[in-house]
Amino acid sequence: MTVKDVEQEPKAKPVTLVSFDVDGTLIHSIGKDANKLHKECFSAGFKEVFGLDTHIDIIPHHGGTDPLIAIKVLEHCGVPKAEAQGKLKELEAAMVRHFQAHADRAGLGLELLPGVEALLEALQARGDVASCLVTGNLEPIGWGKMAALGIDGLFSKPLFGGFGSDFCSGNTQEMWRDRAEFVRLAGQRAEQQYQGGVRAAFHVGDTPMDIQAALAAGCVAVGVTTGVYSRQQLEAAGEGVAAGRLVVLDSLEDVDAVLKVLQLE
Repeated sequence: MTVKDVEQEPKAKPVTLVSFDVDGTLIHSIGKDANKLHKECFSAGFKEVFGLDTHIDIIPHHGGTDPLIAIKVLEHCGVPKAEAQGKLKELEAAMVRHFQAHADRAGLGLELLPGVEALLEALQARGDVASCLVTGNLEPIGWGKMAALGIDGLFSKPLFGGFGSDFCSGNTQEMWRDRAEFVRLAGQRAEQQYQGGVRAAFHVGDTPMDIQAALAAGCVAVGVTTGVYSRQQLEAAGEGVAAGRLVVLDSLEDVDAVLKVLQLE
């Protein structure tokens, strides 16, 4: 079956929804230019909208969402939270403009993690899977990274998911709650896109926030230790959940093992 055949199949049968976090899950940052353009986008937005020369590395930000990371940085720099939230959409627009103006550098300092391309190809080859992104990245930046690394065409069409640009609560203390909303949004969009609905949903991520978000949204959480968090930290994020609701893998490299976890053997 070709990719074209899969795209043209009717969407009336139930699908398994598999949503992926981006940074640390599908891709990782490498070298001196690690995730350079994305970080530049924040700095460009801070300068354009708030007149600040700053960057996101002044705060811990692993697992955060773009809007909440921005709010935390701005608060750290003395900007009142109300002002930061009030200008958030303006900041996001500035970030996206910078990204699109320099899209030729979108893949700089980024690399696909082992197994990712093969896994996405295996999912795409099936007629009963919907694959998408659920990420704290702003939507154009998330898909821009996928395009730069040549894998945007391996996700279900039309492209959908849940993104940092979809929602921001302003709650910088429990960032996973915003991520849970992104997971829910992806599920709702899949239900709208596939006439047969969603029979099972899995969210794959590398941070405790991904695990918490997936479980809160009613998905099976699939953790991968390809980011900065250990197996123990990921498992602790789902402590007490029912058997089968959380699985932690070392990576996505063993495609058959991942498909088994996704109940797609």
